[in-house]
Amino acid sequence: MSEHSSLTRSVGAVSAFTLLSRVTGLARDMVFAGLFGAGLASDAFTCAFTIPNVLRRFFAEGALSIAFVPVFSDHQAKHTREETARLYDVTLGWFSAALLVVVGLGVLGSPLLVKLFAPGFGPDKFELAVFLNRIMFPYLALVGVTSLMTAILNTHRHFAAPAAAPILLNLAQVGCALGLAWALDPPITAMAVGVLVGGLLQLALQIPFLLRRGIRLRPRLSRGEPAVRRMLTLMAPAAFGLAVYQVNILVSRALASLISEGAMTHIYYSDRFLELPLGVFAVAVATVALPSLASQAALGELEKLKDTLRYAWRLTLFVCVPAMVWMAVCRVPMISTLLQRGHFTWADTQLTSEVFLAASAGLWAIAAIRNTVPAFYALHDTKTPVYVALAAFVLNAGLGAALMFPLGAAGLTAANSVSAIFNLAALLVLLRRRVGPLGLGPVGRTLGKVLAASLAAGVACWPVTRLEVWSAEGALGAKALWLSAAAAGGAAVFLAVAWALRVEELRALVQRFRRRPPQPPPPSPDALP
Repeated sequence: MSEHSSLTRSVGAVSAFTLLSRVTGLARDMVFAGLFGAGLASDAFTCAFTIPNVLRRFFAEGALSIAFVPVFSDHQAKHTREETARLYDVTLGWFSAALLVVVGLGVLGSPLLVKLFAPGFGPDKFELAVFLNRIMFPYLALVGVTSLMTAILNTHRHFAAPAAAPILLNLAQVGCALGLAWALDPPITAMAVGVLVGGLLQLALQIPFLLRRGIRLRPRLSRGEPAVRRMLTLMAPAAFGLAVYQVNILVSRALASLISEGAMTHIYYSDRFLELPLGVFAVAVATVALPSLASQAALGELEKLKDTLRYAWRLTLFVCVPAMVWMAVCRVPMISTLLQRGHFTWADTQLTSEVFLAASAGLWAIAAIRNTVPAFYALHDTKTPVYVALAAFVLNAGLGAALMFPLGAAGLTAANSVSAIFNLAALLVLLRRRVGPLGLGPVGRTLGKVLAASLAAGVACWPVTRLEVWSAEGALGAKALWLSAAAAGGAAVFLAVAWALRVEELRALVQRFRRRPPQPPPPSPDALP
């Protein structure tokens, strides 16, 4: 229970900052949609930013979470502070050198990368995407070093500063877009400059928190560090698995470039909304749970590991399932309120809502995957997720190619949802073979009750989605009022039904808020007069 309580507190802190980052991200998207709409410039920027972003997840965040955190945790437990500090320095030295080489190759090879990511771009859109990509590619080095700092802080059980870093990226892009777009040619260049400024701010934010823990990073290129070789051993198959996942994104975006003007942008906005509940809670739970899972696996405490994993699943589903249902039902009001202005039209709202509906069907599975894969990494098994991801990629690519023309961009996101459900099912089967029965009964009961409460909330919100105000240009105040009413009403219905169904997670949260400070024990009978 103390482990659950600690995990819940850390998840709460990470979720709070992540929610703020998603709110500022929505503000950035609102500015982006209003200034650039869904056309040539927005498609070019989306493609250009996707390339370093894909590599960020490949070389930085994903690789570090998979390999560095378990090794850092193990090294910290078994070695002196000075030896651990040396490991940090050597890792920083070699990792920074690798990132600089990748950035140099990326800037030189931008035309090839853009052609690979968007084979359907015409000459003007292609040239603009190459120009923007070359500006933004150094962001990979900045965010890579930031991610290494994040891994070190997470090892020391500090999660707040890394979770707050994306806020600075969003604010930098908004500030540059509003302050520089009028002065640059083409104006979309301001968004690319904002990416670089945001990367610098993200890196600077981590430094004070490292210093507070006595960690002063000094890059070294020393050889013969066993822990570094161990990290590389873990990273190799994990990196291949991440490559499969990123190639999945590449294929979807490439297919989208063949459909119609703006299709890539519609998928981008759909992904942004989908990442809101995933980033706020699913990723937060996975981030906080990984050090605990790694420690339990290192000590051979498999029952505790499974208990932590079940608790992570239940927490994630309790938040992500109602978010999935509500966002699917209220997708048009949500997109119309937040994006429909300037060059982003009612037609764009409808197209984006169709894409998002197909994508939202797989949200629960993606959330559960993000909390299942870390269990394999904690067990130092980075190969199994690779094989499963490869099979899911083949399924996604085949379905996407089959559905893209009859269903348009929505066919691509529908294929993503189906492949995610397959991915989760395969991971659960293989994890059970590795650690024994998972005890999924409590998780299944939570899922059933939460789904019933979520559907009730969705039915209650449905009438609001039929209002004519959503197709109107402007009317932001009325839209915001109705959307807020749908959110508040849906939340009230969900909580009421979940309480009636005795959902344990809700009752635990209420009990936590009601908890009184401990009272002193009554005096013993011997002390009475």
